[in-house]
Amino acid sequence: MTKYLLKRLFWMLPLLVGISLVSFLIMHLAPGDITTTEASFNPKASEESRQKLRQIYHLDEPVIVQYGLWLKRMVTLDFGKSFATHQRPVFWQVKDEKGNITKGMIQDALPVTLLINVLSLVLIIVVALPLGVISALTQNRPPDRAITIFVFIGFAIPGFWLALMLMYWTGVVHDWLPISGLHSIDFEKMAWPAQILDVLKHLAIPVFISGLSGLAGISLYVRNGMLDVLHQDYITTARAKGLPENSVVYRHALRNALLPLITILGLSIPGLIGGSVIAESLFAIPGMGKLFYDAVLMRDFPVIMGILTIGSALTLLGNLLADVAYAWADPRVRRGVVQ
Repeated sequence: MTKYLLKRLFWMLPLLVGISLVSFLIMHLAPGDITTTEASFNPKASEESRQKLRQIYHLDEPVIVQYGLWLKRMVTLDFGKSFATHQRPVFWQVKDEKGNITKGMIQDALPVTLLINVLSLVLIIVVALPLGVISALTQNRPPDRAITIFVFIGFAIPGFWLALMLMYWTGVVHDWLPISGLHSIDFEKMAWPAQILDVLKHLAIPVFISGLSGLAGISLYVRNGMLDVLHQDYITTARAKGLPENSVVYRHALRNALLPLITILGLSIPGLIGGSVIAESLFAIPGMGKLFYDAVLMRDFPVIMGILTIGSALTLLGNLLADVAYAWADPRVRRGVVQ
């Protein structure tokens, strides 16, 4: 197992470089750059000033040279400085000659996105697992049909439309929940219990929107996995031996039914960092999703590449963790029976 992990870790490096190269090339195929964006905000900007900006940002160099300069910095986890926001560092804080510390853009946005997506993941797991099990145990009966209808509704409703409806209903019509930002204006004056409650109120709708489609999908995967497992011979044998039904369902059936789910949860790791562009943009939450959206609009190449690289690395890491979890859940993988 150790040899396998080392081999996978070794091959992750060239894969990550290849993904970053493709992302860099595709990004530069898009029309315009940061000088085009800045010129649109300043009608008096001359062609000479735009060319000077291109030289400062090395945009006058060939694309492969630009990628080489970026890759050289990336090796030391230096994703450069933003083109658009007063030259702020992209990834982590830096200290200037005077000792002033400037926080990185990803460093600011990452905790917010992690909080939203971890809460969404907890909501998905806590709700989807029981729904999937209940749906499988009551196949073709009213509970199963009701859960199936809920699943299809969760898949069918557009997230942005539902977010707008909830914003209007809970924030405008009834004034139950705040609909913008991460906390209230007087947040600093509140006691810490009130601060926690205020943040949870602001995140209630975004967390629900982020978790709804995942909740529908996970519950469907659990249902189908449970239906496959419940018809296996070893489940029939366990019941014939007189084991309690709860032990048969939750100890023997559910653990094996979760094998496909392990891969899905492993691939959800990048989403914890990448954030939800729709939810964060609609609710003006300063997370990774909104940061990426704003960077695309501004043609802010260092920020875009920083977020894409982190997401790619986490996708590869998620695959590796899924394989390790498979080995934990299935003894056949540990023993080399299943390749």
